[in-house]
Amino acid sequence: MNLRLFTSKTFLVFGLTLAVAGVAFADTPQAVISASDTVKVGEVAEFESTHSYNPSPELPVFYSWDFGDGWQETGEAVKHTYAKAGVFPLNLTMKVGGEVAKQSFELFAYEKSILLLTDNRELETQVQTLAETARKQNLFLDTAWGIEAREGFFANEGLITASLQDKFSTLKETDLVVLWLGDSEGLNSLTRYAKELNPPLDFSQKRIVVVSGGDLDKLARIARGAFASLQPKEIILTRQDALRDSILLPASENLAQKLETQAIPYRLIDSGVEKFSIFAPLAFCVNYLIAQGIPASVILLVLLLPIIATFVAFMKQVVGINTFGVYTPSVLTLSFLAVGLKLGLTILAVVVFASILARKILRRKRLAYTPRLAIILSVVSLAILIAMVLLVWLAPFGNYQNIASLIATSIFPVLIMSTLAEEFVSIQSEKGSSSAVRLTLEVILVSVICYFIVGEWSYLHTLVLSTPEVIFLFLVADVILGRFTGLRVTEYIRFREVINKDEGEE
Repeated sequence: MNLRLFTSKTFLVFGLTLAVAGVAFADTPQAVISASDTVKVGEVAEFESTHSYNPSPELPVFYSWDFGDGWQETGEAVKHTYAKAGVFPLNLTMKVGGEVAKQSFELFAYEKSILLLTDNRELETQVQTLAETARKQNLFLDTAWGIEAREGFFANEGLITASLQDKFSTLKETDLVVLWLGDSEGLNSLTRYAKELNPPLDFSQKRIVVVSGGDLDKLARIARGAFASLQPKEIILTRQDALRDSILLPASENLAQKLETQAIPYRLIDSGVEKFSIFAPLAFCVNYLIAQGIPASVILLVLLLPIIATFVAFMKQVVGINTFGVYTPSVLTLSFLAVGLKLGLTILAVVVFASILARKILRRKRLAYTPRLAIILSVVSLAILIAMVLLVWLAPFGNYQNIASLIATSIFPVLIMSTLAEEFVSIQSEKGSSSAVRLTLEVILVSVICYFIVGEWSYLHTLVLSTPEVIFLFLVADVILGRFTGLRVTEYIRFREVINKDEGEE
C-alpha cells in the first residue's frame, strides 16, 4: 500500500484494520501507528500507538520508536522534530511479554507546503505527477479534490468552504494558494471564509494564483475586491499552462516575470478596490461588498434578477407562454439557482401536490378564503418537512452526501417556493385544477429555461460581477418589449390556418 499519496492530515487506517483483524483471527499483539504521513521540517510531530492491540492486558507493554533520521524514542505517545527534509522510514516496535509486533511506513518531511483546490478530475493524473515532482524538491502539494461542481450556488460555495476548513492547517502555514475552480468562484469563497475566521488569518506573505479559462480582464475587476479583503502579497490570474511554474518555481524567482518570458497570459493584482467612478458605480459597489466578505453568490443572485425578469417578459410578450406574472417565475428561477434544479423541482412538486391534496380535503368545509389558505400553507410546510427528512435519509444511497448542509444553507429559497401555493390555489379556485396544473407547468417551463440560460452560462456570471452596469441594457430591452405590439409566437401557431388562408387569398 502506497502511503505517500495520502494527504497530510490522513491517518493510517490500514494499521487499525490490521488491529481489528488481529482481534478477530489471532491472539497476538498488533502494533498500530496513529500519525500523519507528512510533517514540516522544524515543527513538532506527534506519534501515538493508542490503537495498538494487546491480547494480554495483565502484561506490561513496551513501545519503541525509530524515526529513521538517527533518533529513537520510547513510550505510547511520543513527539519528534525532523531537522531536514526527505522521506524517512518510521518504525514502531511493540513488546508484550515475549512477543513482538512491528509496523512501519514512510514519512515525508517537507520544507514548504502548497495548497491546491481544484475540481478538474480529468487532469488528476497530471496533478499527481506534479505532486511527485514537487516532493523531489522537498515541496508538499496538498490537494483538495472533493469540490466537484454541484447544482446550486450555495452548494458549490459550501463545498469549497468545507474543503478550506479541512485544509486549514496547510492554508495557515503555506505561502502559496492555487485555486483552479472555474473563474471567480474559488477566490470569492476564499475571501468569505477568511473573513469569518476569528482570529483572522494573515495573508500578507501569501501569494494566490487563480487558474482560469475565462476572461482575465473581467476576472481582474472581481479580484480587486478579494485583494482588498485578504491583503495578500499578490494575486496572479493566469491559465492552466502556468500551473507547473506556479507550484515548482522557487520563492526567490518572480512568477510574473517567468510567465512574461513564456508568453503565458496573466494579470497581476497588487492593489485593492479602485476609487468610485460615475462611469462604473455598480462595479465599485460589487467590489466593496466582496471586500467586506459578502458572498459573491448572494451578490450574483441580486444582479441576475433583472436579467431573469427580462427573459420572463420576453417569454410572455413575444413567445406567448402564460405565467403567474413576472414575479413568480423570476423568484422560482432564483430558487433553482440557489438550491439546484433537481432539489428545486423536487420541493416544487411537493408544494403542488400538497396544495392539491389540502384543497381537496377542505373542499367540503365551509371556511373563509384566508383561513383556508393558512391551513393549506401549513400542510405545505409539513409536506416540505417530510420531504427533507426523506432526502436526508436517502442521501447516502445517492450522490448527495452534503444534502443536509445544502438544505440548511438554502432553506429560505425553499420556503419562498412554498408561498407559491397561494398562487396555485387562487388559480385552482378560479379556473379549476386542470387549468391550474397547466399554468403551473408553463411557469415551471419558463423558470427551467431561464435557469439554463442564466444559471449554466458561467461567462454571464463573470460579466455581471465584473461589469454589473450591463443590467442597464436589460432595462432598455424591457422598454423595447413594452412597445411590442405584434403577434406572439404561440398566436402564430394557433392561428396559422387563418394566416395561411389570408396569405393565399392575397
